[in-house]
Amino acid sequence: MKTAFALLLLLFPSLGFTQEKLVSVNGININVLVKGMEDRAKGSTVIVFENGMGVDLGSWNKVLDSIASFAPVVAYDRAGMGKSEVVFEMPTIQFVNENLHALLDSLQILPPYILVGHSFGGVYIRSYAGLYPDEIAGLVFVDPADFTETKDDWNDIFRTIGVPEAKIEEMITKRLYQPSKVDSVNFGPWSEGEVLRELRLNDFEEISRLTLPNVPIYFFVGGKFDVPVERRSKDFDQEQFFHVKNNSNMERWKKLIYASDKGGALIYLTNSGHYIQWDEPQSLIANIKVLVDSLKEKK
Repeated sequence: MKTAFALLLLLFPSLGFTQEKLVSVNGININVLVKGMEDRAKGSTVIVFENGMGVDLGSWNKVLDSIASFAPVVAYDRAGMGKSEVVFEMPTIQFVNENLHALLDSLQILPPYILVGHSFGGVYIRSYAGLYPDEIAGLVFVDPADFTETKDDWNDIFRTIGVPEAKIEEMITKRLYQPSKVDSVNFGPWSEGEVLRELRLNDFEEISRLTLPNVPIYFFVGGKFDVPVERRSKDFDQEQFFHVKNNSNMERWKKLIYASDKGGALIYLTNSGHYIQWDEPQSLIANIKVLVDSLKEKK
Protein backbone atom coordinates (compact mmCIF):
# COMPACT_ATOMS: atom_id res chain seq x y z
CA MET A 1 0.00 0.00 0.00
CA LYS A 2 2.79 2.43 0.89
CA THR A 3 4.50 1.77 -2.44
CA ALA A 4 1.25 2.33 -4.33
CA PHE A 5 0.58 5.60 -2.50
CA ALA A 6 4.12 6.81 -3.20
CA LEU A 7 3.62 6.00 -6.88
CA LEU A 8 0.39 8.01 -6.88
CA LEU A 9 2.24 10.99 -5.44
CA LEU A 10 4.84 10.73 -8.21
CA LEU A 11 2.18 10.56 -10.90
CA PHE A 12 -0.10 13.17 -9.30
CA PRO A 13 2.06 15.37 -7.05
CA SER A 14 -0.82 17.72 -6.26
CA LEU A 15 -2.36 14.95 -4.15
CA GLY A 16 0.26 15.68 -1.52
CA PHE A 17 -0.61 19.37 -1.34
CA THR A 18 -4.38 19.80 -1.59
CA GLN A 19 -5.55 18.04 1.54
CA GLU A 20 -6.35 19.92 4.71
CA LYS A 21 -3.97 18.90 7.46
CA LEU A 22 -3.08 19.84 11.02
CA VAL A 23 0.29 21.47 11.56
CA SER A 24 1.74 22.11 15.01
CA VAL A 25 2.60 25.79 15.34
CA ASN A 26 3.84 27.25 18.61
CA GLY A 27 2.30 24.24 20.35
CA ILE A 28 -1.10 24.69 18.65
CA ASN A 29 -2.56 22.35 16.02
CA ILE A 30 -3.54 24.58 13.10
CA ASN A 31 -5.67 23.35 10.20
CA VAL A 32 -4.24 24.41 6.85
CA LEU A 33 -4.91 23.85 3.16
CA VAL A 34 -2.16 24.37 0.59
CA LYS A 35 -2.78 24.09 -3.14
CA GLY A 36 -0.65 24.68 -6.24
CA MET A 37 2.66 24.86 -4.41
CA GLU A 38 4.20 22.06 -6.46
CA ASP A 39 4.02 24.30 -9.56
CA ARG A 40 5.41 27.40 -7.89
CA ALA A 41 8.16 29.19 -9.80
CA LYS A 42 11.05 30.45 -7.72
CA GLY A 43 10.28 33.88 -6.25
CA SER A 44 6.66 33.92 -7.44
CA THR A 45 3.89 35.14 -5.15
CA VAL A 46 1.78 32.95 -2.89
CA ILE A 47 -1.81 33.95 -2.07
CA VAL A 48 -2.48 33.69 1.67
CA PHE A 49 -6.12 33.90 2.82
CA GLU A 50 -7.29 35.23 6.18
CA ASN A 51 -10.87 34.39 7.14
CA GLY A 52 -13.51 36.65 8.63
CA MET A 53 -14.48 36.60 12.29
CA GLY A 54 -15.64 33.21 13.53
CA VAL A 55 -15.42 31.69 10.04
CA ASP A 56 -13.29 28.79 8.80
CA LEU A 57 -11.35 28.42 5.55
CA GLY A 58 -14.45 27.00 3.86
CA SER A 59 -15.57 30.60 3.35
CA TRP A 60 -13.15 30.69 0.39
CA ASN A 61 -14.40 27.49 -1.29
CA LYS A 62 -15.84 29.29 -4.31
CA VAL A 63 -12.53 30.93 -5.21
CA LEU A 64 -9.68 28.71 -4.00
CA ASP A 65 -9.53 26.25 -6.90
CA SER A 66 -9.72 28.94 -9.57
CA ILE A 67 -7.06 31.10 -7.94
CA ALA A 68 -4.83 28.06 -7.38
CA SER A 69 -4.87 27.56 -11.18
CA PHE A 70 -2.66 30.64 -11.61
CA ALA A 71 -0.94 31.04 -8.20
CA PRO A 72 -0.29 28.81 -5.18
CA VAL A 73 -2.70 29.36 -2.29
CA VAL A 74 -2.66 28.92 1.48
CA ALA A 75 -5.83 28.99 3.57
CA TYR A 76 -6.05 28.12 7.24
CA ASP A 77 -8.22 28.23 10.36
CA ARG A 78 -7.05 30.48 13.15
CA ALA A 79 -6.72 28.90 16.60
CA GLY A 80 -10.18 28.12 17.95
CA MET A 81 -11.81 28.21 14.51
CA GLY A 82 -12.86 25.41 12.18
CA LYS A 83 -10.68 22.35 12.65
CA SER A 84 -7.87 24.15 14.47
CA GLU A 85 -7.23 23.57 18.14
CA VAL A 86 -8.97 25.77 20.68
CA VAL A 87 -6.60 27.71 22.92
CA PHE A 88 -7.77 30.03 25.67
CA GLU A 89 -5.60 32.94 24.64
CA MET A 90 -6.84 36.21 23.21
CA PRO A 91 -6.31 36.41 19.42
CA THR A 92 -4.47 39.72 19.42
CA ILE A 93 -2.88 40.89 16.18
CA GLN A 94 0.51 39.89 17.61
CA PHE A 95 -0.67 36.39 18.59
CA VAL A 96 -2.46 35.64 15.32
CA ASN A 97 0.25 37.00 13.05
CA GLU A 98 3.09 35.30 14.90
CA ASN A 99 1.20 32.02 14.48
CA LEU A 100 0.63 32.63 10.76
CA HIS A 101 4.29 33.57 10.28
CA ALA A 102 5.36 30.40 12.09
CA LEU A 103 2.88 28.32 10.05
CA LEU A 104 4.30 29.54 6.74
CA ASP A 105 7.82 28.98 8.04
CA SER A 106 6.95 25.45 9.20
CA LEU A 107 5.53 24.64 5.74
CA GLN A 108 8.64 26.17 4.14
CA ILE A 109 6.49 28.52 2.09
CA LEU A 110 8.74 31.50 1.52
CA PRO A 111 7.57 35.02 0.63
CA PRO A 112 6.55 37.06 -1.28
CA TYR A 113 2.89 36.86 -0.28
CA ILE A 114 -0.30 38.49 -1.47
CA LEU A 115 -2.50 38.62 1.61
CA VAL A 116 -6.27 38.39 1.11
CA GLY A 117 -8.40 39.21 4.14
CA HIS A 118 -12.17 39.16 4.50
CA SER A 119 -14.00 41.19 7.16
CA PHE A 120 -12.00 40.94 10.42
CA GLY A 121 -9.37 39.11 8.37
CA GLY A 122 -8.68 42.48 6.77
CA VAL A 123 -7.55 43.77 10.17
CA TYR A 124 -5.21 40.82 10.55
CA ILE A 125 -3.61 41.15 7.10
CA ARG A 126 -3.09 44.89 7.57
CA SER A 127 -1.25 44.20 10.82
CA TYR A 128 0.72 41.26 9.33
CA ALA A 129 1.88 43.59 6.57
CA GLY A 130 3.04 46.07 9.20
CA LEU A 131 4.86 43.46 11.26
CA TYR A 132 6.51 41.75 8.26
CA PRO A 133 6.53 44.40 5.49
CA ASP A 134 9.40 42.85 3.52
CA GLU A 135 7.35 39.69 2.92
CA ILE A 136 4.40 41.40 1.23
CA ALA A 137 3.82 41.74 -2.53
CA GLY A 138 0.21 42.91 -2.38
CA LEU A 139 -2.80 43.40 -0.12
CA VAL A 140 -6.40 42.51 -0.97
CA PHE A 141 -9.12 43.62 1.44
CA VAL A 142 -12.50 41.94 0.95
CA ASP A 143 -15.21 44.05 2.61
CA PRO A 144 -12.91 44.50 5.61
CA ALA A 145 -13.67 45.66 9.11
CA ASP A 146 -12.55 49.28 8.88
CA PHE A 147 -9.17 49.52 10.59
CA THR A 148 -8.93 53.23 9.64
CA GLU A 149 -12.06 54.14 11.59
CA THR A 150 -12.13 56.30 14.72
CA LYS A 151 -14.89 56.75 17.28
CA ASP A 152 -15.50 60.22 15.83
CA ASP A 153 -15.90 58.74 12.33
CA TRP A 154 -18.48 56.30 13.67
CA ASN A 155 -20.42 58.99 15.52
CA ASP A 156 -20.38 61.34 12.52
CA ILE A 157 -22.22 58.72 10.44
CA PHE A 158 -25.06 58.72 12.96
CA ARG A 159 -25.11 62.53 12.97
CA THR A 160 -25.35 62.50 9.17
CA ILE A 161 -28.49 60.33 9.29
CA GLY A 162 -30.05 62.42 12.07
CA VAL A 163 -29.62 60.27 15.18
CA PRO A 164 -29.83 62.39 18.39
CA GLU A 165 -26.62 62.88 20.39
CA ALA A 166 -28.01 61.12 23.48
CA LYS A 167 -28.81 58.02 21.43
CA ILE A 168 -25.36 58.14 19.77
CA GLU A 169 -23.70 58.23 23.18
CA GLU A 170 -25.83 55.34 24.39
CA MET A 171 -25.00 53.19 21.37
CA ILE A 172 -21.26 53.80 21.39
CA THR A 173 -21.12 53.07 25.11
CA LYS A 174 -22.82 49.74 24.49
CA ARG A 175 -20.62 49.00 21.47
CA LEU A 176 -17.23 49.79 22.98
CA TYR A 177 -17.34 50.19 26.75
CA GLN A 178 -19.35 47.15 27.83
CA PRO A 179 -17.29 43.96 27.37
CA SER A 180 -19.34 40.83 27.02
CA LYS A 181 -19.20 37.88 29.39
CA VAL A 182 -16.56 35.28 28.56
CA ASP A 183 -18.00 32.51 26.39
CA SER A 184 -15.75 29.53 27.03
CA VAL A 185 -17.85 27.24 24.81
CA ASN A 186 -17.45 29.51 21.78
CA PHE A 187 -14.20 31.07 22.89
CA GLY A 188 -12.73 31.53 19.40
CA PRO A 189 -15.47 33.72 17.89
CA TRP A 190 -16.17 35.46 21.22
CA SER A 191 -12.52 36.33 21.79
CA GLU A 192 -12.11 37.75 18.29
CA GLY A 193 -15.11 39.99 18.88
CA GLU A 194 -13.49 41.25 22.07
CA VAL A 195 -10.18 41.92 20.32
CA LEU A 196 -12.00 43.94 17.66
CA ARG A 197 -13.84 45.90 20.35
CA GLU A 198 -10.53 46.76 22.06
CA LEU A 199 -8.98 47.85 18.77
CA ARG A 200 -11.97 50.10 18.06
CA LEU A 201 -11.88 51.47 21.58
CA ASN A 202 -8.35 52.75 20.89
CA ASP A 203 -9.09 53.93 17.32
CA PHE A 204 -6.93 51.09 15.92
CA GLU A 205 -3.83 52.87 17.21
CA GLU A 206 -1.95 49.57 17.48
CA ILE A 207 -2.40 49.09 13.74
CA SER A 208 -2.09 52.66 12.47
CA ARG A 209 1.42 52.97 13.89
CA LEU A 210 2.60 49.94 11.88
CA THR A 211 4.33 50.44 8.54
CA LEU A 212 2.16 50.12 5.44
CA PRO A 213 4.38 48.46 2.81
CA ASN A 214 4.63 50.09 -0.60
CA VAL A 215 2.68 47.45 -2.53
CA PRO A 216 -0.47 47.31 -4.69
CA ILE A 217 -3.59 47.61 -2.52
CA TYR A 218 -7.01 46.34 -3.58
CA PHE A 219 -10.30 46.92 -1.78
CA PHE A 220 -13.52 45.07 -2.60
CA VAL A 221 -16.66 46.62 -1.16
CA GLY A 222 -20.08 44.98 -0.97
CA GLY A 223 -22.76 47.53 -1.84
CA LYS A 224 -25.81 45.37 -1.20
CA PHE A 225 -27.58 45.83 2.13
CA ASP A 226 -28.51 42.29 3.09
CA VAL A 227 -29.45 42.41 6.79
CA PRO A 228 -32.78 40.58 7.27
CA VAL A 229 -35.65 42.82 8.39
CA GLU A 230 -36.03 41.02 11.72
CA ARG A 231 -32.38 41.70 12.61
CA ARG A 232 -32.31 45.39 11.75
CA SER A 233 -31.85 48.07 14.40
CA LYS A 234 -34.91 49.63 15.96
CA ASP A 235 -32.90 52.75 16.89
CA PHE A 236 -32.02 54.08 13.42
CA ASP A 237 -32.41 53.48 9.69
CA GLN A 238 -29.82 50.76 9.30
CA GLU A 239 -29.93 50.68 5.50
CA GLN A 240 -29.25 54.42 5.32
CA PHE A 241 -26.46 53.96 7.86
CA PHE A 242 -24.96 51.17 5.72
CA HIS A 243 -24.67 53.35 2.61
CA VAL A 244 -23.32 56.40 4.43
CA LYS A 245 -20.78 54.21 6.23
CA ASN A 246 -19.65 52.61 2.97
CA ASN A 247 -19.06 56.04 1.45
CA SER A 248 -17.17 57.19 4.54
CA ASN A 249 -15.00 54.07 4.57
CA MET A 250 -14.18 54.27 0.88
CA GLU A 251 -12.94 57.86 1.16
CA ARG A 252 -10.38 56.74 3.74
CA TRP A 253 -9.50 53.57 1.85
CA LYS A 254 -8.77 55.58 -1.31
CA LYS A 255 -6.18 57.51 0.68
CA LEU A 256 -4.51 54.22 1.61
CA ILE A 257 -4.38 53.19 -2.04
CA TYR A 258 -2.93 56.54 -3.06
CA ALA A 259 -0.30 56.23 -0.30
CA SER A 260 1.27 53.47 -2.39
CA ASP A 261 2.98 54.29 -5.68
CA LYS A 262 2.44 50.69 -6.80
CA GLY A 263 -1.18 51.24 -7.77
CA GLY A 264 -4.32 49.53 -6.62
CA ALA A 265 -8.08 49.44 -7.03
CA LEU A 266 -11.32 50.04 -5.18
CA ILE A 267 -14.05 47.79 -6.53
CA TYR A 268 -17.62 48.52 -5.45
CA LEU A 269 -20.02 45.66 -6.13
CA THR A 270 -23.66 46.68 -5.90
CA ASN A 271 -24.97 43.11 -6.22
CA SER A 272 -22.77 41.72 -3.47
CA GLY A 273 -23.31 41.66 0.27
CA HIS A 274 -20.62 41.22 2.91
CA TYR A 275 -19.49 37.81 1.59
CA ILE A 276 -18.21 38.96 -1.79
CA GLN A 277 -16.35 35.67 -2.27
CA TRP A 278 -19.76 33.93 -2.22
CA ASP A 279 -21.88 36.51 -4.06
CA GLU A 280 -19.47 37.50 -6.84
CA PRO A 281 -16.54 35.08 -6.74
CA GLN A 282 -15.58 35.69 -10.36
CA SER A 283 -14.88 39.36 -9.67
CA LEU A 284 -12.51 38.47 -6.85
CA ILE A 285 -10.80 35.74 -8.92
CA ALA A 286 -10.37 37.95 -11.99
CA ASN A 287 -8.96 40.91 -10.10
CA ILE A 288 -6.53 38.82 -8.06
CA LYS A 289 -5.31 37.40 -11.38
CA VAL A 290 -4.80 40.94 -12.65
CA LEU A 291 -2.73 41.66 -9.55
CA VAL A 292 -0.68 38.47 -9.89
CA ASP A 293 -0.02 39.11 -13.59
CA SER A 294 1.00 42.72 -12.94
CA LEU A 295 3.57 41.56 -10.40
CA LYS A 296 5.00 39.09 -12.93
CA GLU A 297 5.34 41.85 -15.52
CA LYS A 298 7.33 44.05 -13.14
CA LYS A 299 9.97 41.40 -12.47
